[in-house]
Amino acid sequence: MGRGKHIVPLQRQRVLDLKNQGLSVRQIADELRPMSRNAVQNVLNYFRKNSTVENISRLPRKRRTTAREDRVIHRLSEADRRKTATDIHKEMTVASPHFRLSVRSIRRRLAEFELNGRVARRKPFVSLKNRRARLAFAKKHVSWTPQQWSKVLFTDETKINRFGSDGRQYVRRRSGEEFAPKCTTSTVKGFGGSIMVWGCFRSSGTGPTHRISGVMDQHVFVDEVCERVLLPFARQNLPRNFTLQQDNDPKHTSRKAKRWFRKNRIKVMTWPSQSPDLNPIENLWNDVKKAVKNTKPSNLNELEQVVKDCWANIPEARCRSLVDSMPRRCAAVIKSKGFPTKY
Repeated sequence: MGRGKHIVPLQRQRVLDLKNQGLSVRQIADELRPMSRNAVQNVLNYFRKNSTVENISRLPRKRRTTAREDRVIHRLSEADRRKTATDIHKEMTVASPHFRLSVRSIRRRLAEFELNGRVARRKPFVSLKNRRARLAFAKKHVSWTPQQWSKVLFTDETKINRFGSDGRQYVRRRSGEEFAPKCTTSTVKGFGGSIMVWGCFRSSGTGPTHRISGVMDQHVFVDEVCERVLLPFARQNLPRNFTLQQDNDPKHTSRKAKRWFRKNRIKVMTWPSQSPDLNPIENLWNDVKKAVKNTKPSNLNELEQVVKDCWANIPEARCRSLVDSMPRRCAAVIKSKGFPTKY
C-alpha cells in the first residue's frame, strides 16, 4: 500500500472493520501488509477527525493577492505583452515597497487571465500605409467568386537551401551527452548551397518553375522569366483575360517590366506590400522545402530536379483549395484591421 495520502476510502473502511473486531494497530498492520503502523494510526485519526472514510476536499489555499493587485497585474500585461512575470514583479515592487508577491504567483494570475507565455510568431512589419493598402485590397476582393479567382495566376520566387534549419530541434539526452553525435544537429557552412526559383500556379494546377542564374534583376526577370517562361505558358494554358499576381519587388515594378506587361497586354493585379499571408503560393513553397528536406539532394542540380518534380506533382486539389482560401484570407485581414494574419 502507498503512503497515507494515497490510501483510498475502501482501505480506510477495511482498517475500521479490523479495529472493530478488537485488533490492535500492530495486528492490523500485519494483516494489511505492507501498510505500516503509522498508516493505520493515520487512518484511525482521520476517522476520529472527520467521522467518515471518504476523501474530504481540502480547503483552498488563501489567496495572496487582492482584487486590486490582480487588476494591476492584468493591466500591466495588457499594456505590454512582452513583459515577463519578472518584469511585472519588479515594477510592482518599485511602486509598492510592501509588495511581497512571488514571481510564480504572478505567473499563476496571468494564467488565470489566459495570458500564457508563448514564443512570438515572426511576421513582416506592416506600416500604417501598408495596413491601409491591405485593407483596401481585402475589402475589394473579399466577395470575389471562385470563378474570378480561377483567372488569377499566382507567382513568386524563393530561395531554396540544400540544407536548412527548421529552428530548434529537441532531443532526449542524459547528462554529459550534449555533444554525442546522436544528440546534436549537423550544420553545413553556407547551408550547402542554394538556388533561386521562380514559380507560378492557378486553381487548376501548377505552372512551370524556372531556376534563376545569378542575381535576379529587372533584366533577368523580363528577358529570362517573363519572355521565355511566363509568356509561352500563358498563351498555351491561360485565358486571354487572365490576371497576373506578383509582389511589389522592385524588379517586378520596374519601368522595363511595366512596359513589357503593357506590350503583351497582361493585366497585373494591384498587390499590397508586406502581404505574404495573402499569397497562397507561400504554402506551396513550404511543401517544396519539406520535400527537399526529406530527399536530401547531394548537389544543386539534384536540388533543382527535386524542386521541379515536387512542383509538378502537387495535386490539383491542393491548388484549388489554396485559391479557394482567398476570400477567407481577405476576411482575416479585414478582421485584423490590416495587421498580419494566421495565414
